Amino acid sequence: MQSHTEQTHTSDDTNFESKFATLLQGFRFKVCETPEEVAEALEVRRRVYCVDGGYQIACPDEYDHRSWILRAEEIATGRCVGTMRLTPRFAGSFEAEEYFTLSREARASRNLEITRFAILPEFRRDKMQMPAVAFGLFRLCFDMFQLVGSARCVVSSKPERSWTYTAMGFEPTGDVVEYEKLNGATHELLILPFHDAANIMRDNPFKILFVETDFPEVIVPNRRPPLGLVPDTREFRFAVGA
Repeated sequence: MQSHTEQTHTSDDTNFESKFATLLQGFRFKVCETPEEVAEALEVRRRVYCVDGGYQIACPDEYDHRSWILRAEEIATGRCVGTMRLTPRFAGSFEAEEYFTLSREARASRNLEITRFAILPEFRRDKMQMPAVAFGLFRLCFDMFQLVGSARCVVSSKPERSWTYTAMGFEPTGDVVEYEKLNGATHELLILPFHDAANIMRDNPFKILFVETDFPEVIVPNRRPPLGLVPDTREFRFAVGA
């Protein structure tokens, strides 16, 4: 016989899931599959980081050719409105390793790094009733962690924004540095031990959204996507200098 507490908990979970079932309507979230899709995502990044943010960064850079580029699409127009990058450690070092000394566990080949999170201004949480684009990209990240069998995920965040990651189970390491390429902005290193995700997310109020609910708007590949949709910018520099 189910107790009153269990019945209440189940009802709360159902109401919570029902409330956010339409959260992602109007958008599609996927891993870029063609050079054209990548180019559109990189243009969103360039606008957010270089035009609006004033950062002097290469776009693409030396990490893009060995990363997966995620994109958020507005279904009505088909345009890319947000993007994020996932870099697998088996393909080379993380960008964070330019600034942080990572532990052996954090540098394991099964790990991933999140970087270059960018959303067009009109689709950010302060302009919309619900943060659909941000959530959809993060949900796709979680699904990719499972697809590739990731043990841990590494991210560097400005301290004032790190709550976004701690809310998803990321753990602050206490390491803080200035990112020279991002105008010297202070960044904090956080790590999600995804191999223990079940325990980490057990009491997380967002577990229904991140690990228990299927969203048709989030398109997960059937197998690990190939890398290399972005040309290796190092080869270009070598050719120019030859």
